[in-house]
Amino acid sequence: MSDNPGALRIGLALGSGSARGWAHLGVLQALEERGIRPMAVTGASVGALVAAAYASDQHGQLEEWVRTLTRVDVWRLLDTTFRGGGVMRGNRLMQAIGEQIADRRIEDLPTAFGAVAADLDTGEEIWLRNGSMLAAVRASSGMPGLFTPMWHQERWMIDGGVVNPVPVTLCRALGAEYVIAVNLNVPVSSRWASLKRGIRQTAAAAPEQPAEPAEAGWALMDKWSELMGGLVDSLRPATGTGPGLFEVMAGSIHIMQDHIARSRMAGDPPNLTISPDLGHLQLMDFHRADEAIRIVRESALNRVRELLIGERASRRPAGQTRSAGDSRLVREASPRGGRRRSRRAETPGGPISETRETLTGFPL
Repeated sequence: MSDNPGALRIGLALGSGSARGWAHLGVLQALEERGIRPMAVTGASVGALVAAAYASDQHGQLEEWVRTLTRVDVWRLLDTTFRGGGVMRGNRLMQAIGEQIADRRIEDLPTAFGAVAADLDTGEEIWLRNGSMLAAVRASSGMPGLFTPMWHQERWMIDGGVVNPVPVTLCRALGAEYVIAVNLNVPVSSRWASLKRGIRQTAAAAPEQPAEPAEAGWALMDKWSELMGGLVDSLRPATGTGPGLFEVMAGSIHIMQDHIARSRMAGDPPNLTISPDLGHLQLMDFHRADEAIRIVRESALNRVRELLIGERASRRPAGQTRSAGDSRLVREASPRGGRRRSRRAETPGGPISETRETLTGFPL
């Protein structure tokens, strides 16, 4: 965040999306490559986790960890339960996350942070802006039917994606003037096409993956099946034309969240929306972080470039012309393409604000 009071206050709203949520790390990479530091980050569900890591300057540790996850690692983090409002408690997962990023008080974070959760009893949208950062993340991540609700701040809280999948409004409440929203809930019309394409992509990339028995992850699950009976079998990906239990559960929730996100963002539209097509990534594909980060980083770079160009145009005073009175370093593309050269841009009336320097002084 800039110390210049005239600087444009950029906020980042990271949406829900289960395993697709690692894609948010690709957005952060794109912003950092362009030199953009949001003054506020908000999130719902997995978006709250990535937002918290960023707000506490620990997203590098989180990214390093998720890139190492294998399918077996993911299943080992699942602590099943027969009681409560979900198949898993989430304690083992939160413990593993706590080993990667240290908990902080939200009020003490260097970047403003907020998470969204839903009150199970009243249906209210709850903004979590104080107290334990990781507790807020867990409260925001209770996907209905999968993770048990969390008792937090005298309420039973469930996944924030139920009420506000991409918390643009919260981002503005934290002071952001320009909000970048990342919506990972793929429209249902493209989900199955993306899934088929993802299967082909995964098969093509398979030789590059570390050697691992194809059934290693399921061998672990088979041990659980003695206790969980037929439930575990229903967790396996569909082998025929029909979807499995998790696919139905996740697909239904994503359809709901896609509609809610569209409605909420229509009422409070973000200034820039990044909506990558990640429909081929399924609910439990947390071991495919490399792929999610790479795909979204590439698309985000293009969208961020639009932000920079748009801000250059919108923030230039009407009738402004260059003069010899003042100058700053800007960059422009070489006519031959690929290489960039620097020149001095002259502006009248004194120095251009740091805001415009911050937003338009990057290589486009």
